[in-house]
Amino acid sequence: MRLFIEYTGENNVGVFLLTLPDGLSIKEFQTKWHSFHTGVLRKVFPVGMWTRERQPRSGCWHCHAVVDMGRDIKTEFPFDEVRRKDYRNVDRRLRVLWRLLRMKAKAYGFGWNTLEPIKKDGKVAAKYLAKYLSKAQSSDFRVGEERARLFGVWGQKRFVSHRFSWVSSRIWRQRLSWYSRDSGLADVTETSRLLGRDGWRTLAPALSRVVLPKEFYQVWNPATQSFTWDERGWRAYCSDLNRYPRLRSDDRRVRFSRFEFYFAEGTSWGMKSMRARKHAWRRLERSGLGTQLHLRLVGSPGEG
Repeated sequence: MRLFIEYTGENNVGVFLLTLPDGLSIKEFQTKWHSFHTGVLRKVFPVGMWTRERQPRSGCWHCHAVVDMGRDIKTEFPFDEVRRKDYRNVDRRLRVLWRLLRMKAKAYGFGWNTLEPIKKDGKVAAKYLAKYLSKAQSSDFRVGEERARLFGVWGQKRFVSHRFSWVSSRIWRQRLSWYSRDSGLADVTETSRLLGRDGWRTLAPALSRVVLPKEFYQVWNPATQSFTWDERGWRAYCSDLNRYPRLRSDDRRVRFSRFEFYFAEGTSWGMKSMRARKHAWRRLERSGLGTQLHLRLVGSPGEG
């Protein structure tokens, strides 16, 4: 959800909550939710993510979703007034959408629902919504719930990486460009001369796992004279970060991916394991990323 919010822009994200009638079984819930999801949400919002939760005490279901509103709904949203149930200054288009969702929810047999902007910031909202997914995964399932879906994504954009996702030719050229610059080479063609055929065969898989600086994924926009995200670059960036799910922060993922790469670089030059590790540590320090002292390398003994 964090990646969805970052890509869409937190001002353009709507947080949707839908409550369901009491006492629904998992089969009844999934049937009703599927009908509402396909008949309403997918038609109103082109892109979104949802997660569901069953209240542990009452057993009632409710769903949370983050949706792409296609415009800024947060900047002028009167949070304090809405908290006091004063809706006069809410954008007219949003009030029309509220009315539509109320009517549709009632028609599909659902209860109360809300759609509002992110109240604080995107990271806090993503953490809050992800909490429901983690609670659902760790809770005891009732009979028939073992195979129930905990979350879903709709629309063209996908923010969950696939283990077999491939790297586009543009991104691969950017990887070569980054490596030549990082190694102090004058041109990308110098990399083959530096490594040779056998060394390059060893290093290429590690290079494909490196999390590059953001500008290497982005494209240059002449109108704004700045780098901007496009769909291909953003997907590649998200995919690279998600190669390291055990690491909690993006900075750690970047550092560890570079450490793996520098280690592979050392072994491609004929270094033994300990010397290659020292080489990787020195390269990290010179690049300003600090040191990498934790986690085993991929493929090392004990790697799970």
